Amino acid sequence: MKKSLFVKLLALVMALVAVTALAGCGASQQTANGAAATGSYEIRISACNSLDHPQTLGLDVMKQYIESETQGKVKVSIYPNSQLGAEVESVEQVKNGTLEMATASAGPLTTFQKKFEVLDIPFLFDNYEQAWAAFDSKIGTDLMKSLEEVGLKGLAYMENGFRHVTNNIKPINTIEDFKGLKIRTMQAPMHMANFTALGANPTPVPWSELYMAMSQKIVDGQENPLANIWELKMNEVQKYVSLTGHIYDAMPLVTNLKWFNGLPADYQRIIEKGAILGQNYSRFINANREALLAAKLTEKGMAVNSLKQEDLDAIKAVSQPVVADKVKAEIGTEFVDAFLAGIKTVKADTVKSVE
Repeated sequence: MKKSLFVKLLALVMALVAVTALAGCGASQQTANGAAATGSYEIRISACNSLDHPQTLGLDVMKQYIESETQGKVKVSIYPNSQLGAEVESVEQVKNGTLEMATASAGPLTTFQKKFEVLDIPFLFDNYEQAWAAFDSKIGTDLMKSLEEVGLKGLAYMENGFRHVTNNIKPINTIEDFKGLKIRTMQAPMHMANFTALGANPTPVPWSELYMAMSQKIVDGQENPLANIWELKMNEVQKYVSLTGHIYDAMPLVTNLKWFNGLPADYQRIIEKGAILGQNYSRFINANREALLAAKLTEKGMAVNSLKQEDLDAIKAVSQPVVADKVKAEIGTEFVDAFLAGIKTVKADTVKSVE
């Protein structure tokens, strides 16, 4: 049933895209005041992952669409593997107007807009469909719009995936298994608060230094989506993969608000549409390759285990309230409660008239 619903949703998305594309055929490229767009533009996008990662594959779909629709007048260049800097550094460049676009996980993005800390509350979603519905609803679009308060513009939520724990000591099956583990986290205070509540010792390490930190046993383990675990070849330095799925981690694609508003209006619409096309593509690629990644990691010698639902519930009962209270203290109870209410609405709508 879940697969059938997924296929129907995918078909609906593609149909809507096709209708929109046809409606735009033949339209001239206009500036904000109605004059034909002139000149050429370059968009450089900084990404921390390789070109084979779901988010960068999505960025490539975006690139192809933009360059095609603007007849090459807007050129898009993707710089993978943190060539232009780590996530915080890249977003800082975008904010300062020296770089056009960058992607970053929600954790690093909180450096610029603390409201994104709401996404660091663990166990908000049970599956990808819930997460996508919430991010594409009013609460997700309002959160993205809040970036304009700091001079950025959010274009799309590129995919990274649910985060899971790896380590070299033992598989994680219950909350007791976290105790004493030195777990690498992103430089995100709420991620650290989550693991502290579980009894682990969180240690922030930049993505670019993570493999070395694991190989030199500076940390016992880390937490990342399966796509990143595979990409960094963690099977070479880690033994256990425990599918905790504690945080759904999208990667917002941001641009400089002033730069974007200075573009011809037609180019703005093309970029916005291309970003959503790329977002959806990255989501579907990631969701459909995760079972394969788990199997491949097993082939490479890692022990992959799922947790029982009652054990996940026990972990959630300890960590979620602690992090939620800290987030409320940082960004306000009203905003957090409204966001959590929006998620409850999505979950309720999913089973409305069915149960």
